[in-house]
Amino acid sequence: MTEALDTAKKEDEVVKIVVTKERYDDIMSIDDGFYLMEKTDKEVYKIMCNFVVGADGKYLSVEDARKAFSRIPRKEFSAYIMQFLKAIGEAFVPPTNGAAWEMQY
Repeated sequence: MTEALDTAKKEDEVVKIVVTKERYDDIMSIDDGFYLMEKTDKEVYKIMCNFVVGADGKYLSVEDARKAFSRIPRKEFSAYIMQFLKAIGEAFVPPTNGAAWEMQY
C-alpha cells in the first residue's frame, strides 16, 4: 500500500512523502512505532525525512529531504507532520478493494 503527500503549490516547493509497509519496516524501530504519537515534532521530522521521494519516485537521502523541507513555508510544516502520522497509521489498514492509493494534502 502506498500513500503520498504533496503539499506545496510550486514544483520547487513540493515535498512528496511516500509511506509503504516495506519502507516503514526498513526505517522504523519497534519503539518508533509504539511511541510515534508521543514524539516531539522534531523527532517525527527526523523520521519523516526517511520517507521523502524525489521527482523520480526514489527515496531521497535524509540530507536531501531536509533541503527539500527547507523550501516549504513554515506554516505548512504542521500539516506535513499530521498527514505523515495519519499515513503511518493507515499504512497497515488494507484497502477494501485491494488497490494501493495516494493521499494528498
